[in-house]
Amino acid sequence: MSTKNQQIISIIGRPNVGKSTLFNRLIGKRQAIESAEAGTTRDRLYGDVTWCGKVFTLVDTAGFLGEIEGKLSSEVREGIEIALEQSDQVIFVVDAKEGLVQKDFEVAKILRKKKTPTHLVINKSDGKFDQINENDYKRLGFDNITKVSAISGQGSGDMLDMVCDNIKDIKDEEEEEERINLAIIGKPNVGKSTLLNKLVGEKKMIVSEVPGTTRDSQNHQIKHKGQIINLIDTAGLRRPGKIKKDTIESFSKLRSLSAIKESNVVLYMADASEGFGALDANLVLEAKNQGKSIIIVINKLDIFGDVKEDKMAEIISDLQGKLNYMPYLPVVFISALEGDNLKDLLSQVIRIYKERHLVCEQEVVDKILEEAKERHSQIAYIQKLTFLKSNPPVFKIKSYKDKKMHFSHARYLENKIRDVYPFDGTPIFIDLEQG
Repeated sequence: MSTKNQQIISIIGRPNVGKSTLFNRLIGKRQAIESAEAGTTRDRLYGDVTWCGKVFTLVDTAGFLGEIEGKLSSEVREGIEIALEQSDQVIFVVDAKEGLVQKDFEVAKILRKKKTPTHLVINKSDGKFDQINENDYKRLGFDNITKVSAISGQGSGDMLDMVCDNIKDIKDEEEEEERINLAIIGKPNVGKSTLLNKLVGEKKMIVSEVPGTTRDSQNHQIKHKGQIINLIDTAGLRRPGKIKKDTIESFSKLRSLSAIKESNVVLYMADASEGFGALDANLVLEAKNQGKSIIIVINKLDIFGDVKEDKMAEIISDLQGKLNYMPYLPVVFISALEGDNLKDLLSQVIRIYKERHLVCEQEVVDKILEEAKERHSQIAYIQKLTFLKSNPPVFKIKSYKDKKMHFSHARYLENKIRDVYPFDGTPIFIDLEQG
């Protein structure tokens, strides 16, 4: 996640001490979900922070739960251990309103064993900065102590000064390499986090059979065939009617839709055993309407054993019926758990990304329209077809008396364009030029 000169700094602490609020304050946007419900943040979130000319990667972690009830406790603990292994520094957050509790001492003991430079941050110090005695908190075993209010921002500058004192000045970097922003979306429990873990090569996300384990959007980077790919894993999406307003799950849906917006290419994942339903088709259409290149990824094919070839043919037939308006979408069958066909998947991502940037020569476009009109006399009203831009490809037509193009004529013309410029996985937009 970091460049050679960019440190990784993790925010650690027990649940509900304000780690996510502090994270959002420092990165300058609401990326982490903030809630009074303990344990809201389960996975690690990453964001870049710039302060006094220095840049570092900030990591928000799940609350350090220790020995608690529930299936996720050991996995959450493992995620924090990984964050600590990656970190150059640690921001250890405690709660000024509640005071020190036993779990704070448990966290402190683990941090002292790691010997990573640690800054103790006394959060929720609102209105009583002068009343807090920092010496009371030295019992945790750390000398670098700062009082902050993550909600108001008071004291955050002093904390950042303390953190940046341990960061060397960043040298001028070469121009940043081009990145593909790749969103991984789909309904809950189809294997999105398993896929991300396999692609990244380490347990970046919590993988659990409990649906809805991943709540926030995540960013991780990999390189394939020399191309940097920024992976965005998202919370599983459910039907709108099943999501209550102002809940953690409703925020997760916004994160998922935001991830689509920020991406160039979308991997839409579906479970081979569950099929491709109306909700899946609606979400693919959402990505298409936003102009994103899309690959349909069918996961868990390994469960079908010797009959998987028949199952693949059955799924393709089903997709042709449900996505008949998007026949240009490639379908890749994988097993995220076994790692099957993942290299081919990444190669497809790179190919589709490059193709969406293709520039169409106007001379060729003129020929496409000429031949289309010869074969379909009903589109004779179209005077001119002009290529405007790529990423995604946009064309404009000029028609007699500004006659609007019938959707069937638009589909026909799009197919003729794809005969020459396939734009696999990428929607083509054809607009009417007024006047």
